[in-house]
Amino acid sequence: MEKKKTKAESNEKSNASAKKKIEKKAQKQIPIVKKDIKNEIDYPLWTMPEHLNDKDHKDLKRVFELYKEGKFEIALNFASELDTIVRDEIPSDIWKEIGGTLTSKGEEELVNKEAKQERVEKTEEKEDANPQQKETSKSLIRFQNPYLLKEGELLALTQEYFIGNPQVNEAKFHTKNDLEEFVIQHHTTLFGENTVIIDNTKSTNEYFPNVFLLDFNDKEKPRLYIIETTLSEDNLGILYARITHFIASIKNKAYQNDFLVELNHVINSNEETKIELKNILSEELEISELLSSMIDNKPAILLVKDKDNVVLDLMQMVYVETWGKMLRQILVKKYYCNDDKVYSINPLFADIRKNGKQKTEETVKITENDHLCELPDRIRKIYNEIKTALLEMDGSLEFNPKKHYISIRKNKNLAFLHLRRKQADIVVMNPEETTRELIKHHRIKTLPASVQKFWNGECCTIVVENSDNLEEIIELLKMVVGKV
Repeated sequence: MEKKKTKAESNEKSNASAKKKIEKKAQKQIPIVKKDIKNEIDYPLWTMPEHLNDKDHKDLKRVFELYKEGKFEIALNFASELDTIVRDEIPSDIWKEIGGTLTSKGEEELVNKEAKQERVEKTEEKEDANPQQKETSKSLIRFQNPYLLKEGELLALTQEYFIGNPQVNEAKFHTKNDLEEFVIQHHTTLFGENTVIIDNTKSTNEYFPNVFLLDFNDKEKPRLYIIETTLSEDNLGILYARITHFIASIKNKAYQNDFLVELNHVINSNEETKIELKNILSEELEISELLSSMIDNKPAILLVKDKDNVVLDLMQMVYVETWGKMLRQILVKKYYCNDDKVYSINPLFADIRKNGKQKTEETVKITENDHLCELPDRIRKIYNEIKTALLEMDGSLEFNPKKHYISIRKNKNLAFLHLRRKQADIVVMNPEETTRELIKHHRIKTLPASVQKFWNGECCTIVVENSDNLEEIIELLKMVVGKV
């Protein structure tokens, strides 16, 4: 009897130890940001990604709750029913621990993450022996490339500054003009000594840039940058229109001449800028000739922003030849550290120049199998029937897998297939009115004008939950293909 009691106590102790280990591991996930008052649960950031909605947040929180309670099988079953884009937010180590499987790439990322965590833990052990160093490290983790604004100048900060300055509060740029003024005033620190800034902020032309940067760090091949600024609350539709217009102006031969004439006029209207450029240029080279050579040397757009935006990243991923190649993003964050103003800047312009261009998500090759491998049979059947029927009609069609969808292409995108566990959402490049005339058995969602602009034309979404009456969708897609 005594032996059984000892075994029971041992099991109870083992279970308690395992639960404690899980709770400790859960606490080490991405930093906790919000507490659910009702349930008294602290949730990590991965349960509340900005690009997902409230229902998705609720589902991810449920996965975290089940994991924390040690109910791995229930957590796995629940998570398996979520859309791929939602399920991808679950950290690899948690996904694997509840019984999920990882791709070879996922396994590699997990190994790297665990190695990094081990290094962090060793660093923390060392810092425990030196409290002053630990305080400095915790302050610094808030910043990337920190600068102090002192007497109107930006000064690069070292670790010593943060000792004794633990109170850090994030601040905001009140208007887009404030961020623009910050860039102009501190352009030498931000972009380097061998640069000239052109201030056109008084312009009333909403589709001509407010700020230009002429970069002479490579004197043999000086480069032209258009600088655009945006705040998190700005209208993305207006930003999209401006950047698209800028790209057309510097890339399309039909618009380049008008663009150069206007820029030359802006420079010649500013005596100080004109003198500054004359001092850099040789006597034989006119400003107009300089601008012409710059327009041929891969001009680019620098987007200075105060917050990351998944839509902007997606634009670079979708429009690889334009947004992807011509847009560079710089994140500027503003803080108060006690009474001081501190800014973090990432990446540095020197790194952008050195790397040539920032890598987009397209550097990772996405395959058709990445989309299909974890989908239920009924969704795979929908995709395969559509693909087979369309390729029988036209073998030159491309089914082009991207991170968030598979596009159907023939010289241009004709449809976008978003494959999820519950349904397939097909964005078809066809006016909604004629689409509704042909589609009688599937739900059609109206897309806002801004979203249609994003997909580059009139379109709507067809929601497909099973392969019943799939023929009408195939006939519609054949009609769209036939118009190309």
